[in-house]
Amino acid sequence: MRQLSQLQIFNSSRDYFSELVRFLSNSRQSILIISKPTLVGALSLAPIEAALIDQSIPYKRRFTDKNPDTIPSLQIIEDSENIVLEQDTGVFFLYPRIVEGLRGSRGDSRKGPLSTVVQAHAIAQNISPTSTRIRKMRPWSLSGNWISNSLDTTYDPVFTSIRDFLTEEGSIRIVPVTEVNSPESRNYPWIEFNHICEAKENWNSLSIEKKEHFMDSLVFPGLNYRSTSTPRMEELLWHCILGIDWQTDLYSQITKALDLWVSNPPKVAASIVADSLISEGSI
Repeated sequence: MRQLSQLQIFNSSRDYFSELVRFLSNSRQSILIISKPTLVGALSLAPIEAALIDQSIPYKRRFTDKNPDTIPSLQIIEDSENIVLEQDTGVFFLYPRIVEGLRGSRGDSRKGPLSTVVQAHAIAQNISPTSTRIRKMRPWSLSGNWISNSLDTTYDPVFTSIRDFLTEEGSIRIVPVTEVNSPESRNYPWIEFNHICEAKENWNSLSIEKKEHFMDSLVFPGLNYRSTSTPRMEELLWHCILGIDWQTDLYSQITKALDLWVSNPPKVAASIVADSLISEGSI
């Protein structure tokens, strides 16, 4: 795998990441990795945990609303507004940052959120560069930006930067929804989902013109559907993310994962997600 941390989006945090990786890699004490029992928390801790396992670095994982009470520790903080981070020796934090994702044709800076999930994936790869666990869960580095509200309001250049990077290195395939085996129907509330199911049966035999016409027909009903933004609709229809040997796309897995918080206590749900990612690379 190419070094995720070498992407431009990590320019402002690369020194801090280097310090964190060096500290975790050389620690002789058990490291506490901690987050709230949320989906983002689980998605952030999973790659870190996988790296520590593969490097035989002792650690403890904890899903809780409380702050760490031991050192060394790494805490995931999902809401960085109005927080004060005390930089104590042996205490590290990952929190959302606004960074430059791309530059426009006129040189203008286009910014977006750098989620704790993609930060965790970059750090995990630096801790354990050859980890097969981290390679398998690599597509999930996109999940933090997908879950955030950045795609609900405008184009997210950070999301696009990560997606393009993963595509170029071969970690993901981008396909239309008609090429996903089991897409989650709840992600498409503006259309009759049986239309997609019917099209899937004959999709490969359709001409390019007919495929384009069909995809256009899926867009029109959603243009006035307020609950799904145009950027998110575009991703759901044309840019479904498939990992290696995946049977369903990333966005469908995220939607289904959220159901775990309905049927289980938060700590149990978060543990199921993290354990599944570490062992299988998918949910």
